[in-house]
Amino acid sequence: MTDSPQPPPTALSRLWGLLRPYRWRIGGLSLLISATAALSAASPQFVRYALDVVIPSGQVRDFVVFGAVFAAFYVVQALLQYAGMYQSFAFTQSVVSDVRMQAWRRLLHLPVPHFAEERSGSLTSRVVNDVNALEGMIQAGATRLAGQLFSIIVIAAILVAMNWRLALVNLVVMPLIAGVTRYYQDPLRRAAKVIRERVGEMNAVSTEAVGNIQVVKSFVAEGQEEARFRKENDAYVAKNLDRRKDVGFMEGLVTLASNWGIGALLIVGGWMAVQGTLTVGELTAFLLYQRQLQRPVISVMFFNNQLQAGMAALDRVAELLDAVPESEGDRESVPEGDLVFESVRFAYPGTERPALDGLDLCIERGRTAALVGSSGSGKTTVTRLMGRFHDPDAGRVTLGGVDLRDFRLSALRHAIAVVPQEPTLFSGSVAENIGYADPTSSRARIEEAARLANAEEFIAALPQGYDTPLGERGVKLSGGQKQRIAIARAILKDARILVLDEATSALDSESEAIIQDALGGLFSHASGLTSLIIAHRLSTIEAADVIHVLENGRRVESGTHAELLEHGGRYATLWEMQYSGELGVAG
Repeated sequence: MTDSPQPPPTALSRLWGLLRPYRWRIGGLSLLISATAALSAASPQFVRYALDVVIPSGQVRDFVVFGAVFAAFYVVQALLQYAGMYQSFAFTQSVVSDVRMQAWRRLLHLPVPHFAEERSGSLTSRVVNDVNALEGMIQAGATRLAGQLFSIIVIAAILVAMNWRLALVNLVVMPLIAGVTRYYQDPLRRAAKVIRERVGEMNAVSTEAVGNIQVVKSFVAEGQEEARFRKENDAYVAKNLDRRKDVGFMEGLVTLASNWGIGALLIVGGWMAVQGTLTVGELTAFLLYQRQLQRPVISVMFFNNQLQAGMAALDRVAELLDAVPESEGDRESVPEGDLVFESVRFAYPGTERPALDGLDLCIERGRTAALVGSSGSGKTTVTRLMGRFHDPDAGRVTLGGVDLRDFRLSALRHAIAVVPQEPTLFSGSVAENIGYADPTSSRARIEEAARLANAEEFIAALPQGYDTPLGERGVKLSGGQKQRIAIARAILKDARILVLDEATSALDSESEAIIQDALGGLFSHASGLTSLIIAHRLSTIEAADVIHVLENGRRVESGTHAELLEHGGRYATLWEMQYSGELGVAG
């Protein structure tokens, strides 16, 4: 018998799950805010006492004592209000910061296919914008809810004690306010969630355009991108206006009910004063208390607006927090040995044709292997499975006889260094980009890696040398310079397995020669290095220990350059086509 599936947690249970670690802090903050609310509840008594006792007495002593007590009372109240305000803000920042880091940590550990399902701008919007939206809800709750609820209870008790008959007027007004708020709760939350989604889409569109700005400009596509952003912006505005209509109706009805309550109090209380059953001071204090009572009631009701917006944001953040992270084993030590693909079959999500279809491949330890084949033959997919960015649908990949899924991801990926065709650089300095492989590296190690990568000369010519900022994605460097930085980074990683994913295919002959020298530095630096080269130009892999030819996700032949040419198979055909100029081999 299988266990019945657990129902998804409610929004309030999710919120409590976030706040649970702070429950003692919440308790202390609630006491502080409640004390402030209790003092505020006492303030109308000063008015009643002044009107009914101090002023009629006409005694200077009574005025002096009253003034001193009045001043001291409000000094204490101001100090408590400041402490409550500051502590509630500090509490909110702690919660939001922790949630933001949880969301960011989970985002970084999501499987690679997840990033293909949702655009990067939308994902980062969940971490930044949606988490920030929680701030307003938590801050409002921390600063208002405890104190306002306490105020409602205290003031209601005081009103009943002062005149229970007049207090009954509130029984007509408060249910009206609560009913209006309850009616708009679900529509406001649904609208708020749609708005959060629209914010995510705006972020996705803008991030995509800015991240590919050179492509946008080269195709003179500024108008297209402006139209795409305008479409999302207009949708956001429209949804905001729809939500504001509901908020406006709710606020208007709540305010109307509140004002009706004051009117009813004036009529009933005024008649009681005429009959002599209520003093003017008591009526004035009652009116002030009524305002004090309605203020927290309305505030709590209006907090519903922020609550629904915050809950909508929490739903989106929770979707990220609940996403399943990358799976991994518990084996920390990565053995030395051959990297073997055993009858591996793999298809990318959403595709029917397999990228690898029963691939058998052995990359021997300490040797240099090359992969060649036409576009779509599965070369790059091999490298993605090596780093466990994807896992096989069937078969397995082993290192030293151990399935890659048995390793901890950090241990496995520390053992592999990749130099891609389009190296990714960050907006930091040259030294920071090289040191990204090992943030604990000394400056001497970074400079040594740059020297081995044949990057030392061009780095020295930069305005600030190793401290020169590279701009986002290294826009200040040429393609060859970026590659040398990437190779230096791979050298610094000091990995056992090196993957060169068409690292020279996009370069001219002079740049390629420089990169080949840089790669020579990498190979000389790491003894016993296992290397896998994916080649565009076949001339770059002539010296490989073994060349594997892939077609349609399968290995069709293997051997040295000379053996494969002599065999006259697919490799010989590719070689002839490339050097006869009939057709270049796609990467």
